[in-house]
Amino acid sequence: MTQPNEIQHAILLVAGVGSRLRPLTDELPKCLLEVGDVPLLIRLLRQLHSHGIEHAVLATGYLEPKIRACVAGYSGIPDITIRHNPHYAETNNAESLRLAMPALQGHPFILCDGDILVKKSGWLGDLLAHPHDNVLAMISPEKMGDEEMKIALADGDAPVGERPVVGLSKRLDPAKSAGESLGVQTIGADFFGPLLDRLDGMSANEKANSYYEDIFAELMGDEHTFYAHEVPVDAWTEIDTVEDLEYARELFANWQK
Repeated sequence: MTQPNEIQHAILLVAGVGSRLRPLTDELPKCLLEVGDVPLLIRLLRQLHSHGIEHAVLATGYLEPKIRACVAGYSGIPDITIRHNPHYAETNNAESLRLAMPALQGHPFILCDGDILVKKSGWLGDLLAHPHDNVLAMISPEKMGDEEMKIALADGDAPVGERPVVGLSKRLDPAKSAGESLGVQTIGADFFGPLLDRLDGMSANEKANSYYEDIFAELMGDEHTFYAHEVPVDAWTEIDTVEDLEYARELFANWQK
């Protein structure tokens, strides 16, 4: 089992086209859109570095040269590796994860979607120090729809963080789900090999359509148990649309008050 604060590596998935943010993403990848005058990617790298991350792998795709240029001027995390997905336009994020993982050589890591805004608070550190391996950050919103990546937990009276995840899918019934996955999770060393083996074995159809959460859900079981770490609803947001970006900027402004 990974020991608390042992995780020093991260993978950030920043390959997406961001088509729902056009025209803002016509010449800029969405991870470089700014909130509070700082690109989302740089803000997330700074936050991860403040919690002990020393090596970050960027899984790039769309407009990779813009991302390279941006991180060239960043001086926080000392070791940044770029792994390009040349088929980013035809594949989903499980393929980007597959291409990025070998750079970590089996080390436990934190995996983050690159289109998120995270409140500067302790929850990232709490996630990294969670007593279990393979932990999904989760919020519990009042409503969830078809687009949310939903989490179901085992029944019981134990605290959220001690109840194994028994379901992870956009297709889960919201009424039977405990919350929504934030696209931030830790992966333990024991799960690294089986996960990469399964990713390497993906079919062409799976590469085109599978989210990494689909692969997690398939591998969950007695040997590879996942847990959830609940985060305040207003401590995070994702940015998929222009409206999401406007909300993120409003949320960030409220955080400064």
